[in-house]
Amino acid sequence: MRRSLAVLIVVGLTGFVALALAYEHDPLAAVDRETAEWVAASMPSWAESLARLPSWIGGWIGLTALGIIMTVVLIRERAWPDLMFLLMAFAGSQLVVALLKAWFDRPRPDVGSAIALPPSAAFPSGHAAAGVASLGAAAILAAERLPSRRARTWLWTVVVAGGFTVGLSRIVLNVHYVTDVLAGWCFGLAWLAACLLLRSWRADPGRGLPSPRDRRIRQAARPAPGGDRGPARLGP
Repeated sequence: MRRSLAVLIVVGLTGFVALALAYEHDPLAAVDRETAEWVAASMPSWAESLARLPSWIGGWIGLTALGIIMTVVLIRERAWPDLMFLLMAFAGSQLVVALLKAWFDRPRPDVGSAIALPPSAAFPSGHAAAGVASLGAAAILAAERLPSRRARTWLWTVVVAGGFTVGLSRIVLNVHYVTDVLAGWCFGLAWLAACLLLRSWRADPGRGLPSPRDRRIRQAARPAPGGDRGPARLGP
């Protein structure tokens, strides 16, 4: 598992660095410019209307609401390592994205958008990063608490589709270039994998982190205290 996470970190960071170095140059610059111009001139109004909801979910209001709900659940469970993981994925990723935006200071598309342009810079997209890092972390914690494999499959299907839609909505609304969103996805993937790797290491340096379901199974399998024998062991 840790090797796979390390690979994801390398892949995400490599993609982010490649985009950061190339977005000002053709062919990526041409793709960004032409896509923004097409969206401003030809994007259907119904598509812009549909894009508003996922954009809202991936923004600070949606993330704050989800984060509060998850935090309350974890506090009630006294799952402190899981809470730390959640905070690193949610708050940590957005803090780093804010620093990266200030560093690159890339202007947003100026050819017209369906909503008012945010005051922050464009590269990378914080919504796209949150669609992977924040929603991914929430899905991991939720999946560990679901007993049904089918339920976990549905959860991941919804989350993956949601993360993709959140990033895509920013292009549809013309508040981000294509490379901004791609970079956000790459960064979010690397950040989530790094948080998972740290979580695994802190939980058990020699093994991976057991899920809450595994912990319940292990607890149920522990032998009863001395002197408390089950009916199957009673005899003359």
